[in-house]
Amino acid sequence: MIKSIKLMLIFMSIASISLFALSNEEKRVLSATATLNNMLHLPESSMPHILFRKAKAIAIIPSSYKIGFILGGRYGEGVICVKGDDGKWSNPVFLTLKGGSIGFQAGVQVADIVLVFKSRKSIEGLIDSRFTLGLDGSIAVGPLGREVGANTDVSFRSEVYSYSISQGLFLGVSLSGAVLEIDKKANSRFYGHDATVTDIIRNYKVKVPAVVSKLKAKFN
Repeated sequence: MIKSIKLMLIFMSIASISLFALSNEEKRVLSATATLNNMLHLPESSMPHILFRKAKAIAIIPSSYKIGFILGGRYGEGVICVKGDDGKWSNPVFLTLKGGSIGFQAGVQVADIVLVFKSRKSIEGLIDSRFTLGLDGSIAVGPLGREVGANTDVSFRSEVYSYSISQGLFLGVSLSGAVLEIDKKANSRFYGHDATVTDIIRNYKVKVPAVVSKLKAKFN
């Protein structure tokens, strides 16, 4: 018994050391991987696979924070992957989510957010500069898996669909007015100082850390 406890402690120490050795960007990719996995497999309330197949890009913002009392603000750091013409998904591009709101509110809300983009046009705007949800493209709370069957013929009219979970539960949070921006510093640290967003998406002359493969596997 004592020997088993010692072995378990050793394994836990090794795991914590390995996690500690990762860069902030690597941890960010791993968090995004876990968030997407949860969003796709929530019992009876997962993201519909038909919408997932229609997506041209998916942004994942783990552990975004909303803090406020009367005046509120939201902030999160995540990644976005873009689907190519060949149907393959790109390397993750780092981005931030920033937003504010006015009205009665109090406390702190932490939520994992996934944004599903339906067209390439909005992604091009984001890559060029920034993308304001609800202004540069309409946004709506995404339908749940139990509401949209795999064989259902549904016309998804919004440009972006949002999914949010907190403590294992699906939330319909409003993100209208929030701004997505490319995190150039994080991209430089992760892929190299000369890497552009286009280089990252096209996998052109960039060194891709191993954690990326775990995230891209979730799209298959």
